[in-house]
Amino acid sequence: MILSHAFSRIILFLFFAIFFMGSLLSGYLSGFAGLGNSYDLKRILVIVFVVVAMVLLSCRKSVPITILSPYTCWVVCVIFILGFISALNSKHPFWSLLELANFLLLFCLFYIVGVLIADIGKTVVLQYFFWFALFFSVCISVKFFLLLLFHAFDANRPDVHSLVAGFMNVRFFNQLQVMLMPLLCLSFYIEQLNKYKQAAMLAFSVLWLILLQSEARGALLAMVVAAFVVYSFLPVDLRKAFIRPIMKAVAIGTLLWLVLIIIIPLFIFDSQIWQLRTNSSGRIDMWIYILQTIPECVWLGYGPMSFAWAEAKPLPNAHPHNALLQFLYEFGLVTFVFVSSWSVLKLATMLKKLELFLTQQTVIERNTNKQIQREETDIVLVFALCSVWVYAMFDGVIVMPLSQALLAALLTLNCHDNKLIELSIPWRIAAVAVVLVLGGVLVSSLADPELNLQMYPRLWLG
Repeated sequence: MILSHAFSRIILFLFFAIFFMGSLLSGYLSGFAGLGNSYDLKRILVIVFVVVAMVLLSCRKSVPITILSPYTCWVVCVIFILGFISALNSKHPFWSLLELANFLLLFCLFYIVGVLIADIGKTVVLQYFFWFALFFSVCISVKFFLLLLFHAFDANRPDVHSLVAGFMNVRFFNQLQVMLMPLLCLSFYIEQLNKYKQAAMLAFSVLWLILLQSEARGALLAMVVAAFVVYSFLPVDLRKAFIRPIMKAVAIGTLLWLVLIIIIPLFIFDSQIWQLRTNSSGRIDMWIYILQTIPECVWLGYGPMSFAWAEAKPLPNAHPHNALLQFLYEFGLVTFVFVSSWSVLKLATMLKKLELFLTQQTVIERNTNKQIQREETDIVLVFALCSVWVYAMFDGVIVMPLSQALLAALLTLNCHDNKLIELSIPWRIAAVAVVLVLGGVLVSSLADPELNLQMYPRLWLG
């Protein structure tokens, strides 16, 4: 049997490793594995991680899993039941069912992270996430500055994509940024991390610089809105401690952007390398298209992943850059109502609990500092989940492999107070068998010749 603490740390390191292999090292690993693009590598890494973690789980003496609330269970059941019916009636049932299989693997990932939290505690897991966010940000930052320097030496004008290496599209990294940047704020609330505040906020500044340079308008809006919402729900005496370091980091990042991206390039390239985009990049056209076409299949939608092959859509993108409208088009009105109401209610509940608990905390003395510390870290989780929720209204957060995996982990961390039950051996064996089958089918589909030219499963095409 594998010791629970050792198991949890091994799984956490594997989880963080897939982000480095799927981004900074993707150029080397894709060629080594003979893959056509790094997106395939990212998908395979996430699938393999879930399969390996589930197999390791079966070797443990006990497997505590999180019990979801009744409403969340209803939402999950609606997604899979109606999604399955919709998939069978879609234009490409095989690919629609693959989308459901991918969602099921992410559901398994949710439970895997839940076991880690049960083993070593939420605070320890959050410390690992902080170190991952900080180290990953530093690596990306170093590469960003090196690429900017190389472009300057070669007098080669950089564009929005050329300074962030390891991603097929810089928006893939922007999706991770809106979750990684809030995680850096854990240094405010975990005593063991307090001495790294300056390093964390410096990394925050550089990530903000990258958001500005990459013209990630949706991500910038998401970060600003999320910070403002969290600030509004915090007690007055905690607001300054939350917002002041962030504002300083944003100011430094903006200053770096003005100097490195706006002013200096004027002397090197004789023109600015950054331009303000004022259009919607086709998003509004895609959203209007969905509202115009959904009445034809209003109840069950066109099937999971169906936007990828939608006819006469205004842009060739494989998703509509809006999570809720994606559910409306692909799963139908019933699932859309469940998912949208669930997401809004959960976000409102998190903010209300944050406000109520922290207000009580200032009045009632808690038994231990550890308990206070644990609850104050919820500020960071709400900040991260709020920012990714807003960004999902403008980008494909829910369809990209790495952002899907990180989002599933954040959702699990937010469920740390839920009840736990032991998973029996027969259920473990069944879960491993299902995951092995689903993982094998998903990986084999990447080489399927039927739709290979269109690069399905779903890929950012625009």
